[in-house]
Parts: sequence; structure tokens; C-alpha cells
Amino acid sequence: MHSISDLTTFCRKTTGDVPPKLVGASTTVVGSKMYLFGGRLVTERRMVSDLYVFDLETFVWERITPSPEDDIPEARYFHCTETWNNQLIVFGEDLCVLNDVRFFDLSIMHWLPASATNSSSAESSAETLIPKPRYAHLSSVSADRLFIIGGQDLSNVWLDDIYVYDLLGRAWVQRRNFPHHCGTYRSVAVSANQRVRLPQEEVLSTDATMLGSPGARFRPEKSSPSAQVFTSPDSPPTDDFPNDIYLYSNYNFTDVKREFEVFSPLPDTDFTITDRSTHMTGTSFPPGLRFPSGAILGTHFIVAGTYLAHTYQSYSIWALDMLTMTWSRIDSGSAMATGSWFRACLWPEANKFMIFGNRNGNLIEDYNRRLLSWDHVAVIDLESFGIYQPPPLQIDVPMQGFGLSALEEGILADFEIICDDGRKVKCSRKTLEDRWPWFKDQRNKFLARARQAIEILPSSSMDVGLPDLPGAPGSLEARPDPRLTPRAFNLSEPYPITLALLQYFYSLALITPLQHAPAVLSQLLILSSTYQIHHLESLVKHAMHRALSNSTSVGVYEVATLCSCRSLQIRALKTVMSYSQKRTGRSRADSKNGGNGRNPDPSDSDNPGRSSDTVPTSSRSRGGGVSDAKLSSSLDQQSSAGSITRGYTANLSKCYFGDRE
Repeated sequence: MHSISDLTTFCRKTTGDVPPKLVGASTTVVGSKMYLFGGRLVTERRMVSDLYVFDLETFVWERITPSPEDDIPEARYFHCTETWNNQLIVFGEDLCVLNDVRFFDLSIMHWLPASATNSSSAESSAETLIPKPRYAHLSSVSADRLFIIGGQDLSNVWLDDIYVYDLLGRAWVQRRNFPHHCGTYRSVAVSANQRVRLPQEEVLSTDATMLGSPGARFRPEKSSPSAQVFTSPDSPPTDDFPNDIYLYSNYNFTDVKREFEVFSPLPDTDFTITDRSTHMTGTSFPPGLRFPSGAILGTHFIVAGTYLAHTYQSYSIWALDMLTMTWSRIDSGSAMATGSWFRACLWPEANKFMIFGNRNGNLIEDYNRRLLSWDHVAVIDLESFGIYQPPPLQIDVPMQGFGLSALEEGILADFEIICDDGRKVKCSRKTLEDRWPWFKDQRNKFLARARQAIEILPSSSMDVGLPDLPGAPGSLEARPDPRLTPRAFNLSEPYPITLALLQYFYSLALITPLQHAPAVLSQLLILSSTYQIHHLESLVKHAMHRALSNSTSVGVYEVATLCSCRSLQIRALKTVMSYSQKRTGRSRADSKNGGNGRNPDPSDSDNPGRSSDTVPTSSRSRGGGVSDAKLSSSLDQQSSAGSITRGYTANLSKCYFGDRE
């Protein structure tokens, strides 16, 4: 019997110029590529400055051959590499140069000269701003600044400080003491390349004082509303809206201590530090993770690392919901049940977490040698755990309200959408053409056919020929959709669905209560899949993820299956299976107690996919060199999807709106 977690994770063998086994190499993701730089060869104990690129889509490695005229950095390991403005930034562990910051331009695939990249600000003393040589330090980029945190010097002494490097001015601009031991062995620092906006924190433009009374919102004499500044989630962070840097540390592995701190850059070179360690909650917490890897995806902080105990060893992956500050475990299933896994990275565009290693290796032996293998990659679908990058904002929030008002008041309405009950909704044809590619294509076909009909009109009323029918046998021309007329389109959908779809086209968002009704969401997902409206599809899936519960899980599962939304389908199936198991347990308890109630179940929770296990004890131990996949939550011990969902598909509308017992 397979675990449902096997649907979320798979393992592949990498091909191409696979790098040798390395110690202390750095990995950085840019787009759909991962770049590996430096490290020390295990076989020769020699440091290298080789650069490899890994295609996250094809799982193929390629070694980048440097140009002869390039100023190649010195070989190094336990350094750091970040990405900024389509460049790789390398710092640290070059013991010959103190303030060694090097840039690799990905657009031209060349190393930039080392000159003019390693200076200090003229406003401060060079001695205080240039970092000491260090290794195993942390780094992150935000607000066009590179932050270097902690590390150790040549004598293995902790360096409790933070340095800030101005990437635009190519100079060190600040140093601050930081009384914490931070290094790659026990800590990780990450930031995101996108900023998530929370609607509840913004002033919506639907405020009556801003738009005016209905029917008078678009009068020419009415002054325009005051401008508000927003930043789009799919745009890079700016000095006005910089992304925070999140620092997670764990230590004292026999009795794990966890720290979670947030670095918030200010408009100048300064920054603030907020300690959120005491805010973390959850039914279980991450064990002590050695050499952790981390990432930010949406509103979740993800950390993964090697967990070692006397009787149990694994590569463990955890997620922290930064809205609720709740920890949950990500079960990787049997794909990582054996082997040696050590280095992880995030592919944010695909909502996937990639773990590199050797599925035939031994975790204990490779850990003792600090060895990194690149022969295999395990891929985890994070969206199936409810962890993903929210869809990007197409237009600012104030304009969304104006769009809805324009639809309500029929501004520039020269077209009609006819519902299946004959009701009509007036709208703007130009708006539909601009925001509905399928509609624009059908309109173009319709107009082309109309022009062709005009051209072949007979010169005499007595000469009437038979025009070729579009779509007829032997015709190369596609037939225009018969539902489309010059002034109307028959959508064949109920009025609420039609109105919700038009509300999306006018606002490019799902912001009305009608749009968030479960039955409406399901039909919008089908329409977005049918007409290939990809942004609407991402918005609907996002809304369904947020509204997923015991009462909606079956309906979500059905429509996700119909529309081939695999990640949403798996997460809904988890919820269905978890709820089914709980109902079965309650029924058995009731029968044992004569139907007079049920035994309390402390694990009864509405959080699907979250493991309730803590740090494994000896009673749950197994041999070394394998992962924690078998320590899955109770919902993974169920039967296949077909048998679990049988009996739940009878009435779609009932499962959307009706509550279960």
C-alpha cells in the first residue's frame, strides 16, 4: 500500500556534466537554473573554482567553461553565493583577499573584474567596514544590499558581527555587532525575491467616500481619488518596500533551542532586528538540523537539514507559516526513504523544493565527511502541502474597485453576455478583447468572415451564389464560434457564474463574495481551464487552497481532478482521507460506548498533511542512512484515492454548500 506522500515527491537521476563529490560548495537558484560554484574535491582534498549550471526542468548538469580573459576567482569552499540583478555574488573563504566580493554576469556568462568591487565607504574608516576573512558564514540580499552574518575565522573563532555591502555603490557601508554564534552548521538566513501583499493590511478602493455614490462615480467633474503607493508581488523589492531577511538558528541538539529573527532594512544603510523566537507554535517542532538549507515561499519559511540521533537519522523538512507562526512537517514519502541527502534549494516559480544527494549513499558516512553528492535529485511539490507563491497582482488594489464600479454602472457598455436563462449582462467589448485572449481570437475570426462575405456579395440581386461554409470538409478555415454575434455572446452559464466571470475581467481579481462562493469558484476553475485563462486559474486555485475544509474537500477534489490541477487535487484528497479516518474512529468509539459519545481524540485536527510526530524516540527508530519518510502522519496510512473518495461524488452542489455531520 502506497503512502499519499509518494504522490508529492519523486526522485530522478541527474545527467550531463555531473559535478564530482564536493565539500562546502554553494548553490544558487536563478529562474529555472541552479548554479553550483566552488567547493573542495573529496578525492584530492583540493579546492576548485568550477561553475556548474543545473536545469531544474530537464535535470541536466552543464559545466561552464570560463573565457580565457576572465578574472576567475580564487578556489574556495564554505563561501556564500547570492543572486542580484541577474548576477551571482560570491563572498568569503578566499584567504588571500580580505574583502573578496566577486560578480558573475549571467547575461554574458563572464566573471566581472575584481577591481572596483571591494572598496569601503569614504564616510567611514576602512578598517572597521572591511570584513575579516571568514568561512561558513551566512548571507542574504535585500534592498540592493548584501548582508554577511557571522561565520568563523581561520582559528575557528566565532565572528559575532554583521556587515552590509552596497551592491549599487560596490562598497562596504556598515558593520554591527551581533551577539549570536551564526554559521552554516547551525543557522540559515534567507529572503524572498517577491513580496506577498495582504489585502487586510491595505485600504481597498471600494470605500464609499473614495468612489462616491453609485451612479456618480465616473462623472467628469468628480476629482480623482488620491494616489496610493503599492508594490506588485511580481516586481523586485525596492528601498521603499524591501523584503525582510529571516534568520533561523538551532543549537544544543540534545535539548534543541530555536531562534527566529527578522532583519528589516531601512531606507538608508541601517536595519532593524526583531526577535520572533517566542512566537513559534505548533503541535511539533523541528528537531536539531545540521547544515540547514532554507527558503521563503509565499508566507512560509522552509527549513531542511540533517537530523542525527543515536538510533535515528534522516533528512528532515519543515515549514513555518509566518502568519500564524505555526510549524508543520513536510513528509517526503518513500522517494527519500533511503540514501544520502544534504543540499536543498527552492524553485519558487514551480513551487518545488529540490534536494540533492545520492539515493544509494549512506547518510552517516557522507555527513562525517561533509560530502555533497549531485547524482540524484528529489523533487517535492510544495503546493500539495498548501505552500506556494500566491498569484501576482495584475492591477493595483484601488483600480480593482474602479473596475467593479465600471461594470456595475455599465460604463462604455457596448456588448452583452447572454446567460443560459436568457438574462443579459452589459459589458465593454474592448475590455473582453484585452483580457480574454480566446474571445479576441473568436472576434477576429468573426470579423474576417464578415469581411469575406462582403467581398463576395454578387453585383446583381439575380446572381446569388453559395458561399463556402467555414469548417466544411476540405476547408482550411476554422469555423467561428456560433455563440458569438456582433453585439452578444451566449455563454451558456448561469447568471451568477457569468457575473463572477465578468467581475474578474473588470478587476483581474477575485474580491467579491460572489466570486468566493464554493460553487462559483468551481465553475470559474472549469471556465479558466476551458478557455485557458491562466491568471484566473491561479487565482481560483489560490482561493480554493485557502477555503479548503472538511465541508468543501470532496467538491474541491472533484473539480481539481476534472481540471488536472494535480497539487490542489492531492491536498484535497489528504483532507478527505483525514476526515474519513476521523469519522471511522468516532463511529467505532460510539459503537464501543453504546452510542453514548466518543472517546476524546487529542490528535483530532483540521490541518491536513501536518505530521503530529516529534523528535523520534528509540521505540520509533530504524537503521542509519535512511530518511524520516516512514514517520508520516496518520493520514498517510490510508488506502488509495479511488476507494477513499467512493461514495462522496453523488451530489456536487450538496458537498459545496452542505455541512457534514
